[in-house]
Amino acid sequence: MDILNFIYLKTAGLIRSKANNPDTDLIAVGANVGPIQRGDSYQTYAMPIKDLVESGCEANTVHYELDITQTSLVTVTTPRGIIDIVGLGTGPVLTPDPAFASSVNFFIDNPELDLTIANRDNVYVQYSLYYSPLGDDTAIPYLITTGFASGLNFNLFNANPAVAGVDNWTGALYVYYELYQIN
Repeated sequence: MDILNFIYLKTAGLIRSKANNPDTDLIAVGANVGPIQRGDSYQTYAMPIKDLVESGCEANTVHYELDITQTSLVTVTTPRGIIDIVGLGTGPVLTPDPAFASSVNFFIDNPELDLTIANRDNVYVQYSLYYSPLGDDTAIPYLITTGFASGLNFNLFNANPAVAGVDNWTGALYVYYELYQIN
């Protein structure tokens, strides 16, 4: 597809601002496949809009690991990702007590974003937790954001009002996040 194709589409009034059906509507994609007959390395393919959007989202999602016994800061470089928090339950300071009695804090930083207090109205943050307990683990993770300091500050609490199980916080804890600047 070359520029003349786009000029034709424009003059014929065939430009759309919204997909009719993302599952079947196609968009042209130039893929680098190596040298071909024209001498360049691109071949034109068609791809459903739905697949293009999904592949873009996957490219912007990365798995990070935060070993809380070593540091409380995880530096991310993508607008969305999954943070595997390891090392919880390995000592009193790293074991949030039941009934919100204590917490473990950590920070998420992205050097490409302005995460200062002055810019807080322009930062979009969304997160969710997944926790898979092991053995006699009665912890119920509860995560809240508590401000902007060295990145975004998060506090992890144990929401279970009961006495702590002996294996508390030995399960797998994952935080899914979305973090980007909207202006």
